[in-house]
Amino acid sequence: MRSAFKTAAFLAFVLMSGAQLGVARAGQPWLEKLSEPDRQEFTRLVATVDGWTADRADKIKAELQAFVTAHPDFVPARVEATRAQWLNVASGMGFALSSKSFFIVFEELERLDPSYPPAYVYGARTYIYSGYPAGARNQLEKAQALDATNPWVDITWSLMFEHLDHRKEALVWAKTALPKTAGNTKAMVGAILAITNLRGVTYHDAAVAMADQIVALEPDMDKLAAVIHGCLSGYSYQPGLLDVLTRVTQNVQARQTPSNALWYEIASLDLTRGYLGNIGVTPRYQPDMVAAAIDILDKIRDDPQLAEKIWNTRFDLALGLGDIAAMTQLLDEAGLKGYAATSVGYRETQLLLAQGKYVDVMELYQRRRLPDDALLALAYYMGGDRNVADRIYLRELEADATSGPVNATYAALRLFRFRDIDGAIKYGEKAYSLYPSGWSRSLVTTAWLVKSSDYIKANKPKEAKEAFARARQIGIDPDSLQAFCSNLCNDVNLSLSEFR
Repeated sequence: MRSAFKTAAFLAFVLMSGAQLGVARAGQPWLEKLSEPDRQEFTRLVATVDGWTADRADKIKAELQAFVTAHPDFVPARVEATRAQWLNVASGMGFALSSKSFFIVFEELERLDPSYPPAYVYGARTYIYSGYPAGARNQLEKAQALDATNPWVDITWSLMFEHLDHRKEALVWAKTALPKTAGNTKAMVGAILAITNLRGVTYHDAAVAMADQIVALEPDMDKLAAVIHGCLSGYSYQPGLLDVLTRVTQNVQARQTPSNALWYEIASLDLTRGYLGNIGVTPRYQPDMVAAAIDILDKIRDDPQLAEKIWNTRFDLALGLGDIAAMTQLLDEAGLKGYAATSVGYRETQLLLAQGKYVDVMELYQRRRLPDDALLALAYYMGGDRNVADRIYLRELEADATSGPVNATYAALRLFRFRDIDGAIKYGEKAYSLYPSGWSRSLVTTAWLVKSSDYIKANKPKEAKEAFARARQIGIDPDSLQAFCSNLCNDVNLSLSEFR
């Protein structure tokens, strides 16, 4: 399922997961400065930053500041406090703008204590997200010299090369990272998503080999469930990803009965495989996949450890059915059980969007201090200032420039809301090249047909015919186009009638 909620969650994961401290090891100079109880507390604080959410920002900041005050000479704590502040600023300003304010800060902290490897990874990522990927090289070389076993160093090398459009080198680094991720769930997710995003698993045998490698690296069933959960949260139609995850679950099931945690992820995988697309905020699924998922959820519904995850999936299914009463009841249930305020806030947003209450969505985001994301952009897109929606979508593109769905979403905004045909073609063509889905195909075909229509109106038959030829090359399905073309159907029909 690629809901806007999952997109936002993944973008936060990408930013905050620059490096993971992992298990504290003796012999590391930056840890040797602390007593054992303080090491444990610092490790806990790093984990809280890894799990940063907007509603917990003040609490995380206060805890880190208390530790910094108690250990004024311990620079790694200042590094993590800076990372938390970076996350906080990025939630409102986006990746690019916030990163430009922070790479100088990280570099200064690196000079104060050159021994803390994550500082270099964070610094490298601020350069990458700021639009200066080449500037990350120096930080990554230092991080690699300090700890060549850290998979996040390799993953960030991959990210740097991807932003430089050196995709072959990026894929090599992502594949290098994967064997280093044993026991590190988030890093394994990062490596898998990077490999599949870079088209490293485009045929069945590659998917099988990668799934076998994952199971060998992580034999623990519940940790494998966490890996699948992270990958599904970050799913943006990466070629081969669902094949890999399906093979992982088959490997486990061939050996033993899945745990409830893994059963839940199998149900989520069924829904993701059966996802047909969104109409507005409403997801649509293949009925047989919905039935398979519900059958699993009914078997594990009483597991208290999975209650909140199952609640989220039940909300997705109610949203897909447009069942306002069920969604309202689920939100009441979440309030009584004290579920995470951020996820509940996103679900409340989806309910308001399903009801067409766009102004209420904008007010909710301000009241709950939720970070700008695709749901808020949709509210502005449908019922507010479209320039605000434009800015939010551009921020997503800055963070995930090679995502087909993100490019397609922005292309749709340019096409249907601004009638910016050239902009729609630019981003639509990129979306279609990254992932040639039916949605991106219809989008870019519509844009070229409208372009052809504009040339017809301007009495430029040669250019009109060339634009139509490009639309035909991509693929013209008249029935799909009529269902898709919205306020541009007259232009589409003009070009179709002229040349067909």
